[in-house]
Formats: sequence, C-alpha cells, structure tokens
Amino acid sequence: MDGKNGYNKGEGIPKEASTIRTNFHSHTTRCQHATGRDEQYVTAAIAAGYAQLGMSDHGPWPYGDGYVSGIRMRLDEFPGYLASARALKEKYREQIAIYVGLESEYYPAYSGWLAEQAEAERLDFLILGSHFDRPDEDIYFGGITQPHQLYRYARHTILGLRSGLYCCLAHPDLFMLNYPAFDEDCAVISRDIAQAARDLGIPLEYNLSGLYPQSWRRGPGYPAAGFWQIAAQEGASAIIGLDAHDPGRYADTHLYDQAVRDLAQLGINRVDSLVPCRMGKRLAV
Repeated sequence: MDGKNGYNKGEGIPKEASTIRTNFHSHTTRCQHATGRDEQYVTAAIAAGYAQLGMSDHGPWPYGDGYVSGIRMRLDEFPGYLASARALKEKYREQIAIYVGLESEYYPAYSGWLAEQAEAERLDFLILGSHFDRPDEDIYFGGITQPHQLYRYARHTILGLRSGLYCCLAHPDLFMLNYPAFDEDCAVISRDIAQAARDLGIPLEYNLSGLYPQSWRRGPGYPAAGFWQIAAQEGASAIIGLDAHDPGRYADTHLYDQAVRDLAQLGINRVDSLVPCRMGKRLAV
C-alpha cells in the first residue's frame, strides 16, 4: 500500500506464507456500475487463490412510489441473481466455497422486508453498505463535506449495526471520500462507530476499492489511517473486502496481502469469513 493514507509500506514485516484470502464483497453488473460476467468473478477468485467468495451485489428494494435507483439491482433481477450465484456455487464447489448474500442499506421502512427475504431465500450473510439513510438517496455519505453530515452518517450507521440484520459494516470510513481532512469530528464519529461494532461483535471492513483511482474522490479517501488507528484503540475487528466491481481486482493479490500486514501492524484482529453469521440473532439495543 502506498503512503498517501498514512501507512508505511510494511518494510520488515514478514509476509504470511499461509495467508488465506477471502472476499465477501463482490458485485455483478446488475448494480449498473460493475463489469464482467458473474462467472468471471468466480474464476478470477479461484485463479488468485481465494478460498471463499461471498457474492454481495447491491440489494433491491420494493419501492412503492415508483422510484428507480441507478446503483442497485431491480427487484425483478433478484431471482436471477440468486439462481446465478447458486449455480456457480454448485459448479465450482470443489474449487472454492461460494456464499450468497447482499450489500444493503439500512432503511427502517424496509428492514422487515429485508429480514423476510434473508430468511426466505436462505441468504448466508448481509453487509451493511451505509451509503444513504433514505430510500430516495438524497444525500450520499461518500460525498459529505460538513461536520453535521458526519454525525448524520454515524447516527444512522450505528442504528443499522444495532438492527441485528448485518454481518459486517462495509467501508466504514466512506465519509473520507470527499471530506477535506481527518479532523476531530472525524475522530469522534470513528470512535463511536468502532465502539458500536466492537460491542456488537460486527467486523469493520478494510475496503481495498479506495486504493484504486476514483474520479469522484476529492478527499483523502479510504482506508483512512485515522479511522483505523482509532478502530485499533477500541478493539474492533476487521475483515478485508475487495468491493470488486471488476473481476480483475482479484488478481491484485499484493494489495490483499499488504492489507493483512497493515492490520497486523495495527494489532487489529482480522476475521477471515462472515459465515456462519449471527445475522438475525442480535437484539437491537
């Protein structure tokens, strides 16, 4: 990893020869901003030596007002997504363990529906992708630039963590995409999020997609050194996620292995798998 986010390059830290690579954050073209066929993600993961792959495209919502999202699968695409993922799970069962889930927002109005779908479709896991706090997607949390927006993000995200629906929090430092610099307000909300995740036993995702060029980024981006230093201080756990929107991301194993070293250097406990997940067994607090 380069030094732009504050980490060193890991000189002197031995590479773990026995590193088990897993990824539970992988998308499909149904989200309207990914490329590649479903099967290409699987074969790329196998070629790169991944032991587990979690399919987790942006989940649909049963919008009742005619709203159409441009960044997630449509409801009528959901059955095809599940069928494709399960067919690939069976086809490649001798080469990689495939799990089927979703990356979803926390929308209280739809949380009951999401819980029902997770149970009815026997989903293996759900990831909390806290991009918005309203179904009309009025404010993107990756685009916030003001302190009051940081607190809005943290309040909503912690409510999502406490809902009992999710197995991990995707890109918890998403707020640094366009926020000017990691300041005291960032530190406050980072500590609140890390403490909530720790207390609930939910790992935070060390998201590698921020290491690639992002045309919309105006801030430091993520992984954000300040956030992860606080996560380490608070005893939060982490799982590495590719957030793959392109099968080619699986080939960049040097980034994954560097992330393993970064987390070890910080003293953060790294979780390899989200399965089995305690989804649905946590009580809202």
